[in-house]
Amino acid sequence: MRNDDISLGAMCEIPDGIKIRTSWENFVAKCPTCGKESIFNRASDLCTFQPIVGLNVRCLSESCAKPFRISDDRLSTAHETLFWDCYDLRDHKQYMMCILNQATAYEAFFSLFFRVELLYKPFCADGEQTLDDLNRLSRDLYKKLEGHAFSRMRALFLQHVVTKKSPKDLAEAAQMISCFSPCPKAPKDADIGRLADGKLARLLQRVKATKIHELRNRVAHRAYRPTRVEVGATLKETREILLPLTSCLNLCEDVNWYKGRK
Repeated sequence: MRNDDISLGAMCEIPDGIKIRTSWENFVAKCPTCGKESIFNRASDLCTFQPIVGLNVRCLSESCAKPFRISDDRLSTAHETLFWDCYDLRDHKQYMMCILNQATAYEAFFSLFFRVELLYKPFCADGEQTLDDLNRLSRDLYKKLEGHAFSRMRALFLQHVVTKKSPKDLAEAAQMISCFSPCPKAPKDADIGRLADGKLARLLQRVKATKIHELRNRVAHRAYRPTRVEVGATLKETREILLPLTSCLNLCEDVNWYKGRK
């Protein structure tokens, strides 16, 4: 709920709210007037997915509805933010959602990797391409990947990293995208192990071995209720895989970050 009716002249008089927590979907803040918490949904209430560095809102309590300002947002890549959200879910004993979030984080990670390798890097390397070219190929990539569930996305990701196929421009990227297999096979452990970067190889082998998607399927299709012990084990595994792998592969959501980088 954005405060479009708050005049600019009154902005300096609007008190700061107290940030309680942020997540991929929501920004939770305490009203400085009534002390009640308001849950602002990014899509429906804030109408922006950009990090909130300063935004005027109104308390969602009908008995208050006083304006205040929210800021100091914390958003990273989609998969990292979804992962960090899991700790709040765990603390509130929402173990089913915690498992769902982790599997979604992996899939968001795979998606970002392909955007970086097949869209962002080749686009920034070729000064002749336009944003229209980038957006057109982005739609093609989405169509190619939308039918790939966890296992297929993982296999395609592992294939791409192991074979080290990096297009020099969007034309090469388009060719690679058109050749995506509908049923890709993951590389053998021995092929992964032959990578020169030992740390990367070990992380990829752990990605290949994870069973988080199988646990997610039990939750989603059979309403399985995981224990805190199970959630703790998966959180440890996911943290030890996705976060360092993001760093190893230099993944960033901002296409402009890749300008001038190889």
